[in-house]
Amino acid sequence: MTERHLIHTETLSNGCKIEVKAKILRDGSLEMFIGVYRPDGTVILEDSDPSPHLLDMEAALDWGIDIARGVGSGQKA
Repeated sequence: MTERHLIHTETLSNGCKIEVKAKILRDGSLEMFIGVYRPDGTVILEDSDPSPHLLDMEAALDWGIDIARGVGSGQKA
């Protein structure tokens, strides 16, 4: 099995940036990363081990995007 991956980057209305990655590894497992950053680039959240239980890659990416948007949108501009 070859690796497959999806990446989502977005700048929120308050200037925070989000980056979410989902990758299916060769062994079939799912690897994810959720990053949320202030407009100046400082880290708000970097989670390289989120747990989207029983979701396929696309659903896991959507799940991670929702989390990142929630964290980022909660920050003051």
